[in-house]
Amino acid sequence: MNNIQPGLASIIMPVYNGEQYLRQAIDSVLAQTCPHWELVVVDDGSTDSTSAIVHSFSDERIRYTYEQNRGQTTALNRGLELARGEYVTTLDADDWLNADSLQARVDCLAAHEESGVAYGDGYYCNAAGKPVLSFTGHMPSGQQGDVYDTLIVSPFYGTGAAVLVRRQILDQFQIRYDEAIDWCQDWDFYIRLAEKTSFVFTPVIAIFYRLHSSGMTLTMPTGRRLESLLRLRFKVLESPRFLAVLEGQKAAFFYDLLIKDLHERVRDQDRVFESPAFRSLSSPQASRLQRMTAIEYLLEKKQLNMVKKWLGAAWIRAPFDPKTALAAILCHLSPTLAQKVARKWKHAHDKNAQVSPFELAGASHGSANKV
Repeated sequence: MNNIQPGLASIIMPVYNGEQYLRQAIDSVLAQTCPHWELVVVDDGSTDSTSAIVHSFSDERIRYTYEQNRGQTTALNRGLELARGEYVTTLDADDWLNADSLQARVDCLAAHEESGVAYGDGYYCNAAGKPVLSFTGHMPSGQQGDVYDTLIVSPFYGTGAAVLVRRQILDQFQIRYDEAIDWCQDWDFYIRLAEKTSFVFTPVIAIFYRLHSSGMTLTMPTGRRLESLLRLRFKVLESPRFLAVLEGQKAAFFYDLLIKDLHERVRDQDRVFESPAFRSLSSPQASRLQRMTAIEYLLEKKQLNMVKKWLGAAWIRAPFDPKTALAAILCHLSPTLAQKVARKWKHAHDKNAQVSPFELAGASHGSANKV
């Protein structure tokens, strides 16, 4: 490990064929009002002009290393190996920093010695760089202190480039990026940090986050994204900290896992229903989630035997809940009628669906989320 230099902020930039926007990203680092930084560029096997662009800058604070292509997560860990700063953040080659980004977050940590992580606000931008939505306009805003319960449900920090971490915390608890996660690796990283330290928020606009069709999130196959997300989810479930999560946040976590992420994985869903973590929910919450999961299949006229099993179990968990009782009874008497009733419930729920920043930026691709 490198000797840590007090006061220095290390910016780790993993890049693969990033020539299109790379110069703007580096220029934004050079424009920082905080002069005490180093930019550690980890070239993950680029075949374009990435190297030439980096080497066109003569500032000695910019350090470049070329590695064989092994993916962004491995490049991030390589950057951590090379980083010498007391503070660490990241920056993708297609995004750019606000001029006060580093200084505001360094000052924030200096004023809050009890916290190991400081983060700011930012903007989602379209491919042309036009801001379309702030992070705090899309996700829970101003989260501070013990943020674990909120973070397992929402990556409220927006992107890793909005976050600044004390290197001492990373080394003390041996926290590194999980190289088995190709996507959402920063979310997993910050969840594990939230288990160990508190977060503090500064309202500065730290980062401009470009959403475009050639970005990693939109080009990575859906299956790979989902496998990474599921690894993150199950790591959370296995954490001793999870059982102490507040009931509402725990239910929100299971909603995402069961209804969004594990849909069409019936055996996995069934195992989750039998897990100690799920059983730690109150009976009404567990019943509601099991009913909602069953109804997703009922609407598709799939897995009717499992639907009946789950609705029956949900009814046992909450025998006096009228919606669960109605769904269970109708499903046994007339699945077609049960489906009609379920469709009305679903329509009422979907009215409150939130618009994705990808759609606002004109870079929508299914249900992808750049995390």
